[in-house]
Amino acid sequence: MKLYGSKNSRSLRCAWALEEAGASYDYQRVNMLKGEGFSPAFKAINPAGKIPVLADGDMTLTESAAIVMYVADKFPDAPLMPASAEERAEVFRWVFYVVTEVEPHLWAIAQHRFALPEDKRVPAVEPTCVWQLQRTLRVMEKTLAKRSFIAGETFSAADIVATHCMSWALSAKLEGVGEASLAYIERMKARPAYQRAVAREKLEAAQQEAAVC
Repeated sequence: MKLYGSKNSRSLRCAWALEEAGASYDYQRVNMLKGEGFSPAFKAINPAGKIPVLADGDMTLTESAAIVMYVADKFPDAPLMPASAEERAEVFRWVFYVVTEVEPHLWAIAQHRFALPEDKRVPAVEPTCVWQLQRTLRVMEKTLAKRSFIAGETFSAADIVATHCMSWALSAKLEGVGEASLAYIERMKARPAYQRAVAREKLEAAQQEAAVC
């Protein structure tokens, strides 16, 4: 398997899932800030020009949440997906909640802060996005005040997506992440697989930069 990604992006979710699974994979950094996502070589892999991308044999998969769920399915012995249908449904519920109710507001804020061309940015949308984000984070806070993991009492793929988005909110200096959620983030970031994923992305970035120099 090969993961195309970059540090400080959604590809961390995928690297984390692969590390939790104990999977063997290559990591190919794509420097989006230098336009590598739109190079002919990369667009042949993903015509959308976006990361992350997971290549596994003849299959090429995009969308970070889909990649995380694929890894969970491919490695059933990994601590990513519970056994019962009811427990799996709870994992699906929270993955879908985060990517549909939480992440869109974070991405809208990022787009209008720096990602869009300057003439397409509308800074006035940010207060509304923040208000909506805080409403969704309160739902997560109430859940995490009652249990150790977002989808139940054991770690799952949902924790990867949830932790990433709440950490995103913190890095963007957005208010709304509650005390139970902050404690939860610290617990998740203490997992060895998370730390290996972060280290892998930093290493790949450092090696590529050194090669350019």
